[in-house]
Amino acid sequence: MKKTYVTLLLCMFSLFLSAQSVNFEQFFLDEGSLRMDVFQCGNSDGSHYVFERFVIEPYFGGSKVNLIDPFNYGTNRVKVIDAQTNTLIYSRGYNTLFREWQTTDEARVMERCYEESVSIPLPRNEVYVILEIRNFDGEFEEVFSKLYEPDEMFNTTEQRYVFPVQDIMVNGAPDSKVDIVILPEGYTAEEMPQFIQHCQNLANVFAQAEPFASHINEFNFRAVLAPSEESGVDIPASHIWKRTILNSHFYTFYIDRYCTTRNYFSVKDVAANAPYDQIYILVNSSQYGGGGFYNFYSMSTAGNMSSSSVIVHEFGHAFAGLADEYEEPDNPLALLYNLDVEPWEPNITTLVDFESKWADLVSPGTPIPTPNTNQYNNVVGAFEGGGYLSQGMYRPQRNCMMRDYAPFCAVCYRTLENMIEAHSDHPVSVKTDYVLPEPSLRVCPNPATDFIDVFVNQEGGQAEIIDINGKTVMTVQLDSEVNRVVVSELPNGVYVIRVNGETKKFVKQ
Repeated sequence: MKKTYVTLLLCMFSLFLSAQSVNFEQFFLDEGSLRMDVFQCGNSDGSHYVFERFVIEPYFGGSKVNLIDPFNYGTNRVKVIDAQTNTLIYSRGYNTLFREWQTTDEARVMERCYEESVSIPLPRNEVYVILEIRNFDGEFEEVFSKLYEPDEMFNTTEQRYVFPVQDIMVNGAPDSKVDIVILPEGYTAEEMPQFIQHCQNLANVFAQAEPFASHINEFNFRAVLAPSEESGVDIPASHIWKRTILNSHFYTFYIDRYCTTRNYFSVKDVAANAPYDQIYILVNSSQYGGGGFYNFYSMSTAGNMSSSSVIVHEFGHAFAGLADEYEEPDNPLALLYNLDVEPWEPNITTLVDFESKWADLVSPGTPIPTPNTNQYNNVVGAFEGGGYLSQGMYRPQRNCMMRDYAPFCAVCYRTLENMIEAHSDHPVSVKTDYVLPEPSLRVCPNPATDFIDVFVNQEGGQAEIIDINGKTVMTVQLDSEVNRVVVSELPNGVYVIRVNGETKKFVKQ
């Protein structure tokens, strides 16, 4: 009887998770999006954020139903909290170029600042935009928060770039489709017809590659006709430097094929001309290369014989958070993985918690780990080698688009289909493993200047603010679940707030 009761509760909880949703109209305006630009600065040991600006943009391309991220992917995450009720109303995971740079030798000897930007539906009322970073143990930590006030005079609506938009393939409304905006890099005004043809080629690649081909009607493709002053792209090793709109270059982190841009504000400025879920940058070059970052951008060259495979491979990174499945021990990105925990990427595993990955797709009798022999061709198992590591990391099948440009393996295929569904206009299920309770104590904004809002899960109690020397410098009574505390008189520095034995750190500046 007890077992039946527990099972029933779990089923009810699962149904609740499947059905739970945020009422879009209650919290967000029907049109437009809010973009927060920040700089992430630091080195290999750590980083901090510096706020740049809020931008109100004309389009939001995402689902208005699936507002809470159902996947828990990404090295970073943005969360939006209603400032009056401490309610989570939006979240999305993503990756950044800065996080990869932190693994390089350069990051051990110097600091850099990278542009970062997050876009959310346009809030009706005051919200806190919170940035989180996944730590080495695989858990997200809140590291920055900023209050958005709709009436603040410096919330800009200025569009830095206004360009015409060409529909390449449009199958429906942005809130029910996967919207891909294609940006040109290194195409002059005279080369725009060539760029449009390359965009059509890109859409055709998706129409022929599974699982996208079976769901091509769930995609929209639009191109922004944004010319560069010069044709081509930067190739530092050849001392080739071009004046282009996105300032992209090969040899990122001294890897010859790695083509990226650090000018992310410009990327977002150009993309703002159309609704989008994903940004795809086509580079006017015949050199092999590209790059892809989850919910950040994809990039590939348009004129290389391998372009079709690169397009699909890089989109696997950017759209579904898929990891590279090949071994490359000298790649600094291997340092991102802690072999004592499960990686967040859905297509690699350390076998620490294999049940949370693709164990359900493994046929009975298949050994785990799985021998890398012809006997197990086309079999789902756990084959050693992936995530740039030759040992300790495992992939689902011997061959895959994320390893050697073969068709997507069964795990990647399923992940991509789940991601397509999440961009639709009907709710998707949230796995219980991904649902973590919101913290019982939250302090925003962080850093703070004039005040902090102290969010607690019940009224009453007392809060102590403690300086770096362990001295209590302020004691306040908490009269509600949301409490505003003036801290303008505190000296600048790092403080800890303690409520009912729980603590949070914040910075006064």
